[in-house]
Amino acid sequence: PRSPRWSSIQSPISPYQNQKPPPFRHNRFEIIPSLMTLYFNLLFLAGSSAFSISTSQNNVALIQSYTLYDKERRVLGCCDEVRPSEKYSDAEEEEEDEVEMFYATTKRYFTFPTPENNTDAAGEDSNSGEDNNNKLLQIRQTSFGCGRLGATVWPSAIALASLLAGDTYRSSMQGKRILELGSGCGLPTLTAKEVCCADVLATDYWESEGVVVGNRLVPKDLFGVNLAFNVGCQPRNLDWHDELSVFDVSTNFKPDIVVGSDLVYYPDDSEPLLQTLDILVKNGGGAQNMLLILPLPPTAEREALPEFRRRLEGGALGNGEDKDVVMDELEMIVRSASTNEEEIHNFLRIRI
Repeated sequence: PRSPRWSSIQSPISPYQNQKPPPFRHNRFEIIPSLMTLYFNLLFLAGSSAFSISTSQNNVALIQSYTLYDKERRVLGCCDEVRPSEKYSDAEEEEEDEVEMFYATTKRYFTFPTPENNTDAAGEDSNSGEDNNNKLLQIRQTSFGCGRLGATVWPSAIALASLLAGDTYRSSMQGKRILELGSGCGLPTLTAKEVCCADVLATDYWESEGVVVGNRLVPKDLFGVNLAFNVGCQPRNLDWHDELSVFDVSTNFKPDIVVGSDLVYYPDDSEPLLQTLDILVKNGGGAQNMLLILPLPPTAEREALPEFRRRLEGGALGNGEDKDVVMDELEMIVRSASTNEEEIHNFLRIRI
C-alpha cells in the first residue's frame, strides 16, 4: 500500500544519495568574530521561530515521496519532499542572518500527514481550512564547511521523522519530553515538536568558546545557530565524550524518550555514545524509551555499526539491569515524482 500522492509535480532536485562527506575546502569566512555570533544568537532568542504551517496538496508541488515499511510490508510512516507555492515562499522570507551571510544555504520542505482535527500543544485546532491535513516543515541546510556531517538532511533523519509522525508513535509522543542526539539539521526534532506536539530538545556538538575539539571533525559555531533556526528553540551543545555534560542534560531536561539517527559514524564515537545512552536511561536521566534509526548496507556503510550492535545485544546498557533491546530492519522507498524511479534505503531500528 502507498500513501496518496499528488498529480501536481515538477522536476525533482537531485536526491542526497552520497553517504560520504565532501572533501574539506578552506573558506576565508570560516573564522567568525565571537561578538557577532553572540549578537545573532540573542536576536534568535528574541523572537525567531521554526517555519511550520498546515497546507493542502494544492499549495505544493511534489518532488519525491518517502515511505517506510517494516519486514511485513506494513507502512510505518511516510512524508513528501515538496516545493511550496510562491505565497508560502514569500511568507517565510526573513532577513538574512549570520549563517546565510557567511555560508551557502539551501532550504528543503517536507510535508507529513496529520490526523483530521489535529490539535496543537495548546489544545487548539491546527487545521484552519479544508484539506489541511498535511504539516509543511522547512529545513535549512548549510555547507559542509559550516555543518560538517550535520550540514544536510540525511536519509536516516527522514526515516526517523516519518516514523515519529506515523500512527505507531505520533499519539504516544504528545506531551512527552523528547531529546534527539546528533540532531544535525533537526528534522526529527522539528517533526516531534510540530506534528507530535512534544516538548523537545535538539542536541549536537559544535565548536564554541573554550571547547577543545582536537582533530575531530566538528561543525563550526554557526552550526548551532542554524540548528536553532530550524527547530525554533535553543539546542544544546552536547559532547558524548564529556560525561559531565551528558549528566547535566540528563538531569535538567529529564527526557522521557531519546531518539537519534545515523549516530554510529566514527568508531571512536561508539563507546562514548554507549556511555551517553547508559546515562540517559538511568534513574537520574528518566528516559524510559529510546528509538534509534541507523543505516544499513548497501546504501550506507558504517564501520562501527557491527560492534555497536553486538555491544547492545550483549547488555551494554543498564549496569546489569534488564533493558529490553529490540532490533529489526526497515526499508524506505524513495520515489521520484518526475521519473517514477525508486531508491531503496535499509535501516536498523533499535528500540530500548
